[in-house]
Amino acid sequence: MKFRLSGEFGELSPVRNWQPHTGIDLAVPENSTLRAIGEGTIDRIFNGSGAIGKGLSIQLTDGTRAIYGHMNEVTARVGEHVDAGDIIGLSGNTGNSTAAHLHFGLRSPDGTFMDPTPVAEQLAAMSGETSSISKGGIFNWFLERGKVNNYQGYEQESLIREYAKEYVTEFTLGALDALKDLLLGASLVGSALCIILKVAGWRDGSRWAGVLMVANILIKYLFGGI
Repeated sequence: MKFRLSGEFGELSPVRNWQPHTGIDLAVPENSTLRAIGEGTIDRIFNGSGAIGKGLSIQLTDGTRAIYGHMNEVTARVGEHVDAGDIIGLSGNTGNSTAAHLHFGLRSPDGTFMDPTPVAEQLAAMSGETSSISKGGIFNWFLERGKVNNYQGYEQESLIREYAKEYVTEFTLGALDALKDLLLGASLVGSALCIILKVAGWRDGSRWAGVLMVANILIKYLFGGI
């Protein structure tokens, strides 16, 4: 899952005065983009004065309320209609919070809190910065190599950057390793050639052979080969 589940539904802890947790917590970094889990209407905005901090509630089409808490910024308004994936604000660390995270709860039409764990992965995938990269290009490159399982229409920029960094790092390390092998080979061949030329009568052959052997040792040292 993209973000770690840092708080489970129903768990007890002194932070909540040993009251059962009414939702789940996702370890979403501050100021990450948050999106509506489904279609509905914003029915409440939390101003930050309560334990949940800044946040909002979306009444979904089936009457269930989706509750977002500890946000830094709310960009939606009461009465506003939202579709699944619409931006509703930024994650944060407001209210009774010990670290940056998103509190997410589900409340049935009769007011009972429901376990949101089954939608945790979907919620995590929808949260965070998004990219304008289409299904082609670099995303498609990762898709073909099994790095991304499917195309959902809102690729996560941080995911793409992570894999891009991984491949760039591997390519760079491979290029440096190839350069090291080339330099080591050249110094050994050069020193052997200088020794042959020394035997053939070149006065400075032994000196240059020594220089190249020292260079060989330095290359091994610089590239971690000693």
